[in-house]
Amino acid sequence: MKKGILLLASALVVGLGFAQDQKAKAILDKVSEKTKGYKTISVEFNMTITGADMPTVNESGKAFLKGDKYKVELVDQDIYCDGETITTHVKEDEECYTSSVEDSEEEMITPNKLLTIWEDGYKYKYIKETTFQGTPVHHINLFPKDPANSNFHTIILKIDKSKNEILSAYIKGKDGTNMHYVLKNMKKDEEIPESKFVFDRNKHPNVECYEE
Repeated sequence: MKKGILLLASALVVGLGFAQDQKAKAILDKVSEKTKGYKTISVEFNMTITGADMPTVNESGKAFLKGDKYKVELVDQDIYCDGETITTHVKEDEECYTSSVEDSEEEMITPNKLLTIWEDGYKYKYIKETTFQGTPVHHINLFPKDPANSNFHTIILKIDKSKNEILSAYIKGKDGTNMHYVLKNMKKDEEIPESKFVFDRNKHPNVECYEE
């Protein structure tokens, strides 16, 4: 009798886990569909980086997205991606570094990836309904399907229940470095010129540029 109860309990746990995964999938599918339906996105964000052997970094910025192109504006640097190359302009040092997307993005969580990161290489689990900064959200956790080849072990998402948009992404690194992005003031389908995604060297004649 006791063995039968244990087997039933195990079956219920497995069933509950499957239901939670299906719920997570349904929500994430809605977010993906909505996000990919926009021609352009601009969003402000706050970024916090913490680690055991480093001072906490708090920074605000803005990202602009258009297809596979993006620009990230931070206080100390701007990052441009024209779909083929990524150029980082380090303002204080008056330097810029350019590399191909193929060589660079394997180790990066780009703005494009962040908004639909679950689509490639992650399992997901619905945790609960809660609130984030006063907004009702879905709490969903992501886990890499291939942990040995991932820099992260868990990504915690908070998704606005009414808008189907990411409000918060907390990325936990295997090396103890954690990154927390809080997204706000997202605007969609505004006109963004192609020049936004290209570092114009003519406008920065004193900047030394290097190919990586």
